[in-house]
Amino acid sequence: MTDEVSLQGPAPILVAHRGYSGRYPENTLLAYQAAYQHGARYMELDLQLTSDRVPVLHHDTSLMRMANIDADVRDTKTKHFKAMSAAYAQRFEDEFSDNEFTTFKKYCKWLAGHSDVTTFVEIKQGSIDRFGIPVFMDEVHKRILATETETQCVIISFNHEVVEYTRKISSMRTGWVLPSWSDKNRELTDKLKPDFLFCDKEILPRKDEYIWKGGWQWAIYNLDDVNSAIAMANRSMPFLETNQIGTLMSNDALANR
Repeated sequence: MTDEVSLQGPAPILVAHRGYSGRYPENTLLAYQAAYQHGARYMELDLQLTSDRVPVLHHDTSLMRMANIDADVRDTKTKHFKAMSAAYAQRFEDEFSDNEFTTFKKYCKWLAGHSDVTTFVEIKQGSIDRFGIPVFMDEVHKRILATETETQCVIISFNHEVVEYTRKISSMRTGWVLPSWSDKNRELTDKLKPDFLFCDKEILPRKDEYIWKGGWQWAIYNLDDVNSAIAMANRSMPFLETNQIGTLMSNDALANR
């Protein structure tokens, strides 16, 4: 039996990674509504573009994992995408067979009705490769402006040029997702000066003295059990992403964060 880890300082802010993705089909409104009901006020989502250049919530370019359809979301018209079942059947079988995919427009309308929610919007490389950053980001920004949710959205990406372009077209906050831990990326981080720096827990140095200092806030992913989340919080990591938002929010030390 694992001994319980005690929180030594401030509670971290928990971010629902793709919504409550450990219990519901990821990147669908159902997962975000569930995360909100469990107390999450920070969300993360992934965006791709359909063939008619509509931003939709989806991680992969392939629709196989979520919809069991051998097709590319970038080759799919929005009306067809919306008609598919976002069941994630290989994980949840037929439990969510009636679940729908979510467009970014639909999500932004939900976000506008929840002014206490902040969302990290990840711009995926697959659609950058197909459509380019200006086209992709202009479509995303258009939906954000239409719902007046600029202050609630933080644009993030593994692609540092997304951070730079976002700064040119808006006043939105930005975050860079570190592709690797290296001296080169340290130099680039200093130049980018993102508001947030996202890092996989597996590449974060084990010794705190090696963690970079700067004006950004660290966000570490994915911490899916209470002990690992508290241990990371004890390393002064302020934002923690989790697939298991319900489990972490049920802990007294982490609740309501």
